[in-house]
Formats: sequence, C-alpha cells, structure tokens
Amino acid sequence: MNIDWSQLITKAMKDAAAQAEQLATAKTELSARNASAVTQIGRIQDRVDTIGFGIDIGEATEEDEAEQAALLINLKAWKTYKFALGKVTTQATWYAAPVWPVEPIVPVIIAAPEARSIDLM
Repeated sequence: MNIDWSQLITKAMKDAAAQAEQLATAKTELSARNASAVTQIGRIQDRVDTIGFGIDIGEATEEDEAEQAALLINLKAWKTYKFALGKVTTQATWYAAPVWPVEPIVPVIIAAPEARSIDLM
C-alpha cells in the first residue's frame, strides 16, 4: 500500500479552512451592511438638503420643515449605525460571532427619485 502524503488533510488544515470561510462570510456581511448604510445616508442627506434649499429661498412649508426635522433624526441614527459598523472588527468575537449594531428604520421619502421610477414601471 502506497500512501500519497501530499493528499493528507490534517485537522489543523480543516480548522484553518473553516476559519477562513468564517472570516470571508463576516467580511461580506460587513461590506453589505456598510453599503446599505452609505446608500441610506446619501438618500436621506439628499432630501434634507433639498428641503433646505426650499427653506433658504422661502418656499418650504411647515410640512417640509417637519419632514426635514424628522429626517435629521433618522440621518443621525444612520450615521451612528455606520460608525458602529466601523468598530465591529475590533470586537473580541470578530469574526466568529460578530455582534452587529441594530439597523435604523429606513425612512419613506415620497419625493425620492427612486420612488418615482417605481411608479413609471
């Protein structure tokens, strides 16, 4: 009987492969969460800025100003979430069992361009 030692897979090799897969999965999840946060921050900030233009030129209504105030609270929550995501990799449990921050509520922005594109389909 001949043994091909080049085909040997040890427990240490299996453990290293499992850890590499865990790390890749955690990195993918972190990347997806970061991308979502960046998207939400961008769309909320755009609406806040747009309402700000209306305020600056004196055409914004009280409803516009109330919408902006609510969005500013939501924007802060998304920025806090994004900041917390930046600390996930410093956790003692990273990458085996990361503790993810709670994702804020996604606001409905009726005047958002992406909302209008849905209506056209």
